[in-house]
Amino acid sequence: MPKKENDAVSLLLTGLMRDLNVFPVPTIALIHGACIGGGTGFAASCDVVIASEDAIFAVAEVKWGAHASPIFPQLIAAMGVRHLRRYAVTAERFDARRAQEIGFVHEVCPTGCLDEAVAPVIDSILLNGPAAVRRSKELALEMAGLVLDDATVTELAREHAATRQSAEAREGFQSFVEKRPASWHSGEG
Repeated sequence: MPKKENDAVSLLLTGLMRDLNVFPVPTIALIHGACIGGGTGFAASCDVVIASEDAIFAVAEVKWGAHASPIFPQLIAAMGVRHLRRYAVTAERFDARRAQEIGFVHEVCPTGCLDEAVAPVIDSILLNGPAAVRRSKELALEMAGLVLDDATVTELAREHAATRQSAEAREGFQSFVEKRPASWHSGEG
């Protein structure tokens, strides 16, 4: 991908995650199946996350020689820096129960029951004053230091774009497309 296009994609992705995180009304992620890479960023940017028992998660960008800087602020807020450090460097998959244990997921429901699980959450939100809900969300993000300014978004995007253009990332993405281990993989494990 040409550098200019790569830079634009990274800026768009980083800004999108920031904007979803601060979206003025409550957001809910319902997850079943695989939630990997950027999908974890979308989930972490939502106010409520409910996963079915069949959900699996991974911060997998390092498998392809890249990193997940556009979603690090939201992932840190959702799972804590200690858990992010583990999952961002190992790309290990973790299930819905583990996601709940580390705070990434609020609730786990049986497979096929996401609609039933989310209904009382939506009902609870709708019983509250809309302005108070919006301001509560704003204040929580502001007090936690999770409102990213444009300069921070630009820096995270720059870092992401640079790693995606590296020789390591090119090899990693090519190995993914070709369904083979990357050159740095020992073939064990």
